[in-house]
Amino acid sequence: MARPVIIRSPLPGTPEQVFALLTEGAQLAQWFCDACDSDARLGGEVHAAWVDEDGEPWERLGIWTEFDAPHRLTLRWLPVQTAADLAVTGDQQVVIGDASAQEEPEELKFAVAPHPRGAMLTVLSPTPVVDTPMRPEVLEDATQQGWQHCFQLLEQLLNATP
Repeated sequence: MARPVIIRSPLPGTPEQVFALLTEGAQLAQWFCDACDSDARLGGEVHAAWVDEDGEPWERLGIWTEFDAPHRLTLRWLPVQTAADLAVTGDQQVVIGDASAQEEPEELKFAVAPHPRGAMLTVLSPTPVVDTPMRPEVLEDATQQGWQHCFQLLEQLLNATP
């Protein structure tokens, strides 16, 4: 498995504003995907949809496995077959089906902290899994570039907020 990429950027909004952009479906659809429904709470589902460059739609289903507003989040993308097999334990941990039968989970981790400019957003992102063999540094670079674009969109949204 490829190592995750860590990327961070200061943003011109409060930690609460940045957290809302990361968790609310209508907000996510403005910078992360083409359409989104998010149940913004621990154990809540995220349904995200995109249309690729060939016009083909595709979707992902995820679950918030860590939700500490406005500081930390973890979004675990689910294999389709486990989407209906979720539980939140008494200690607020999310359990997804039979963990021993699953491959390594694909997770996005976010941390939001106060910063003199507003908020510092740190993302721990997996690199994509591709069918064609590629050098890890090429995949890491593509992941970095993708997140740089996302940070630019987040900054534009925060600058447009009164």
